[in-house]
Amino acid sequence: MKIQLFHWFKVKFVITMGVTVNKQLISLSLLFLAFLSGHAHGQGMDLCAGANYAALCHSVVGREKSPYVAAEATVNRLISETKQAKSSAARLPHKDSPTCTYVYDEALYSLKESLRSLKSHDIGSFNVKLSAVMSFAEACKDSFEEMGKPFPIAKQNELIKHIASNALHIATFIP
Repeated sequence: MKIQLFHWFKVKFVITMGVTVNKQLISLSLLFLAFLSGHAHGQGMDLCAGANYAALCHSVVGREKSPYVAAEATVNRLISETKQAKSSAARLPHKDSPTCTYVYDEALYSLKESLRSLKSHDIGSFNVKLSAVMSFAEACKDSFEEMGKPFPIAKQNELIKHIASNALHIATFIP
């Protein structure tokens, strides 16, 4: 009889069990294959290793081993930080902040869409939406540079870009 166990890099492992096969050997083989599968999908790995902002990544995802869970946590943190930045931009004099208020709204929409993409396992769209968030944050900064004014929400804006960068890094572990 054939038992399909799991997918590993989109290759199906099928074990055919015969009557005379040693059951202990099968158990050991299955354990070894499960171990390999976990590492292939980011399980058991430090998802923040190699991230541009590893300390920030760890503060958001902790020791989470599932790239899906870590990516979702990172996007949720991005939503929170973007809402705070939008609120800060809204408190600025109106003539200084219309671009930032608008782009933060767009960023929030992209972040909500990125969660939908993640849930439907559309990692390409997930990456595009996160890249858009980074572009929106950069547009906010650029609007102040074009006006020749200091950028009062620079720290919040950079934090958004850094978390988005980490989310893109974590997405590389999603099969």
